[in-house]
Amino acid sequence: MKALFLAFLLLPAFAYAFEPLNTDDAGTVKAGGNQIEQYFFSINRNGGSQQADVMTPGEEYTGRTDAKAFPFTYTRGLSDQLEASLSATYYNEPCGTFSKFSNYVLASKWRFHEDNDLGYALAIKPTVVLPAGKQQQVAGLGLAALNYGVNFITSKYWEDIELHVNAVYMRSPYNTNYSVGTASDPNRTNIFLVSIAPVWSISKNLKIALDLGAATNPPSTEQYLSHYALIAGIYSLTKTIDLGISYMRTGANYGETFAAQSAGATRSEVGITWRF
Repeated sequence: MKALFLAFLLLPAFAYAFEPLNTDDAGTVKAGGNQIEQYFFSINRNGGSQQADVMTPGEEYTGRTDAKAFPFTYTRGLSDQLEASLSATYYNEPCGTFSKFSNYVLASKWRFHEDNDLGYALAIKPTVVLPAGKQQQVAGLGLAALNYGVNFITSKYWEDIELHVNAVYMRSPYNTNYSVGTASDPNRTNIFLVSIAPVWSISKNLKIALDLGAATNPPSTEQYLSHYALIAGIYSLTKTIDLGISYMRTGANYGETFAAQSAGATRSEVGITWRF
């Protein structure tokens, strides 16, 4: 989620979501408004055997080594119901003979229905992911082909609780002449992800969230689904600046994501959202 700076009495149009969660919400940046998200994440692979443990739409990392990166997103409100965004990620690790910039994502979110009396909203978010370089694909920083998809979003708002549900489809072809994340096994190119994220208002400036999801595991030789569990906190430093932090565990099942046993991978993320 992008900031979660939301109270029940505000219209869904004033909700901001995504970082530091995986699940998006139906809110959009107001008409003529701007939003910048600058985050840092650190991925620990924990020796996991799965190729794609870490599943964040637009920030996919399929490498088998640890990673450190800075995802950046700029969003512009085109109307009170429509926004457009541009994202990119700078990878400090891993290193190699490839550009450190990857994950170029173009997206637009349209909130096509809302009911302020009942406190819910529906939105659709198509995305296009520009091709990564061939050696970036080998390192796991993206796929060397044009990817595209759509996210169907449902959001429900109560006085102190929000609930967001996502259903994502991604068409994810890749350059079959090169490995993906150093793995030569063929990959599934039809990727599905479903997630749910309840968010609680603890105080005027603080919110906490739980984010659970399951996604198609790309390697066709491995089990079909991977799972994740994420906890996050968002603190509003001012009316226009939010600080977000999250911790995610992923694995072959929810037992690995919640239990004390080693997860397939973990990700820690921290950053800010600035609206102007």
